[in-house]
Amino acid sequence: MEPQKHSLVGRLCGSSISHMRRFLFDVLSAGPIPNHVAFILDGNRRYARKWKLGEGMGHRAGFLSLMSLIKYCYELQIKYISIYAFSIDNFKRKPHEVKCLMDLMLEKIEGMLKERTIVEEYGVRVYFIGDLKLLDDNVRHAAEQAMKATAKNSRSILLICVAYTSTDEIVHAAQESCEQLCDELQALKPSEAPFGKISDELQALKPSGAPFGKISEELHEMVHAAQESSEQLGNELQALKPSGAPFGKINEIAKEKLSGTPFGKVNEIAKKKLSGAPFGKISEIMNGKEEEKPEEKEQGEANGEMQEDKSVEKSKEPSEEEKHEELGKEKQGDFPNGEKLENASEEKQELSNGKLEEKSEEEQKGFVKEMKEVQPNIKLSDIERNMYMGVAPDVDILVRSSGETRLSNFLLWQTWNGLLYSPKALWPEVGLEHLVWAILNFQRAHPLFEKRKKQF
Repeated sequence: MEPQKHSLVGRLCGSSISHMRRFLFDVLSAGPIPNHVAFILDGNRRYARKWKLGEGMGHRAGFLSLMSLIKYCYELQIKYISIYAFSIDNFKRKPHEVKCLMDLMLEKIEGMLKERTIVEEYGVRVYFIGDLKLLDDNVRHAAEQAMKATAKNSRSILLICVAYTSTDEIVHAAQESCEQLCDELQALKPSEAPFGKISDELQALKPSGAPFGKISEELHEMVHAAQESSEQLGNELQALKPSGAPFGKINEIAKEKLSGTPFGKVNEIAKKKLSGAPFGKISEIMNGKEEEKPEEKEQGEANGEMQEDKSVEKSKEPSEEEKHEELGKEKQGDFPNGEKLENASEEKQELSNGKLEEKSEEEQKGFVKEMKEVQPNIKLSDIERNMYMGVAPDVDILVRSSGETRLSNFLLWQTWNGLLYSPKALWPEVGLEHLVWAILNFQRAHPLFEKRKKQF
């Protein structure tokens, strides 16, 4: 009879405590309930030393406290719970201590897969957050099995951070965002690709004021093909008289090679602004010099010897000093077509100052707006999407035991607008009363948190 009485009393006490806890949670539910609560499990080893327990026993006691708190949170309809179980910095501890923690983690994961009491009762989906490649193979395999087994649950989310630090998470998110952006640009059709990659040669030759950012690989290939064609024609041109020089043909090739570039107005500006492009005679044409008129060609045929001497001079590359002298003559109007050459020199001056050559101010504004719209960049939403914790919203309450107020590189990004609650109790000693106080403090500060959200 005695064992039955004790069993009956135990059930009655347990039932009464459960009803009291539900009544307390109903009262708390009258105010705002946090959506995401995170825990830093601090003080397990100090608890073991305090009570003179064996190595690893403090972590086992902490696990029991954790399971109770998870149950209370789900009874309060808190959907997201995050646990800082193992940091990347913890790998620096003694090897036997790290092995003990890994064995305990493996044991609890396998136990959760077998029993699945809380998981099934509250519909919990489990995520293991962090760089899982750093874990032992058996632990990583068990973690993957647990995530796969609970993948269909959606009522509650449990995020277990192992091999995790916030700085590693942010670096990972930035790298993933950059790789995704590169993949998207490479997957675009040439007609849709806005910029692509810049070759070293073209970037060195690009005017300082050029507004087209990066030049695609397709443009580089086309320009390279045009350069090869121009070199072949340039060799033939040196042996010809100006009257027979195929300037029109060179111009047609340049236009043909560059007409397929997928940049719209960027293509037009590229033709005019690549003043240093190594295209031989094509470079002169793209810098604004016009083709010879038929009248000038006829005059050259009439004066054969004089034109032959001039063709020898034109076959030589002018030095920098000669270029400056020619520009000075253009400004003074010494050349026959003085008005046009003067306009060309003014155009070169505008391009050297990095100004856009547009017909009207409205077209210029429209072009700049178009460039801003197609310019590839990484947004804040891209970083947040690639976070390890991207499956959960920002943290509302972060509970750290042992009275510590440090975040210890945990959820630095996600706790910008959350409450930090630091009870003095060691983690195995944290219980229901600490969770209740954390929620009451959150409800008191809730209007301030909502105001901050609206500001940002």
